[in-house]
Amino acid sequence: MQKRIMYRDLICIHHCGKKIFTLDQLFNCPLCNKALGVGWDDTPLNLPSPFIRAVQNPCSIVLRPSGGDFLSSFQNNDDLHIGITSSKGAIVEYDIYGILKTPPKADPSTDKWNQCLLIAQVSEPWFDWWDEVLEQISTDEKWRKETYDENSHNCYSFVLSFLNAVGYSELSTHCHDRFSFSEKFIVVKTQNAAKYISIYRKLQIYRYFIDEDCAK
Repeated sequence: MQKRIMYRDLICIHHCGKKIFTLDQLFNCPLCNKALGVGWDDTPLNLPSPFIRAVQNPCSIVLRPSGGDFLSSFQNNDDLHIGITSSKGAIVEYDIYGILKTPPKADPSTDKWNQCLLIAQVSEPWFDWWDEVLEQISTDEKWRKETYDENSHNCYSFVLSFLNAVGYSELSTHCHDRFSFSEKFIVVKTQNAAKYISIYRKLQIYRYFIDEDCAK
């Protein structure tokens, strides 16, 4: 059985008119030194990590940096790579090498999709159809490595073509062009991830981070 990977939540505390973020429990406010968790309005809140491991999320659209990972190396102008998981957690993607199929792995240290964003996931009644369409499209000659083009025939083209064939709710409604799909499903996820990454990196240096721009 695969071990489920859990990413750390951020802890957010409202105190002294500020938002105080930490990865570990704080017993006293770093600004006024008063005890925390006494009043109803300073109870710590968990802010879940936006990252998941692709193989643990069947029949999903997943997104990761083209190189490196989100937490340690990603920058806002870096390229992103999008892929699809099967009902068993296998990952199917398209890049300069053509179609790549990666079976679920027990060792997450070698998994490039170990830290990614869950863009969308279909409900279980759709699993069989999702797998059937995924198998059909991944064997189509259209997706050979020779047809790959960085700008016009890439990983996004593959995923959007797949979603158009699946015909699942809003995913298919917005799959006819990359801009529409990104605006509807990707932008919010990446913006939330960017906020998490920014705070997380500060907390690798400091025990806590005070957001000076956020009023209580």
